Amino acid sequence: MTDLSNVISFTDDINVVFEALSEWCYRHKKDPNSLEGCRAASTLFDLFQDGCDTKDGLLSAMDRSEIAQQVQQALPMG
Repeated sequence: MTDLSNVISFTDDINVVFEALSEWCYRHKKDPNSLEGCRAASTLFDLFQDGCDTKDGLLSAMDRSEIAQQVQQALPMG
């Protein structure tokens, strides 16, 4: 691939993450520049790198991740 092709592909790929972040922020009433928004962006990029390549797939994986965190916080360690 040429450098131009790589940039075009990267831009197309990254749009999916930004669309998912925008939707997530809207649903949770968070600003994308807030700590929560930045944390969500980081998680969405990780999920994208792990193979979630659609907005809906990213949001579903994010929901599962949030549920797992809530359960982990609710259960005492030990």
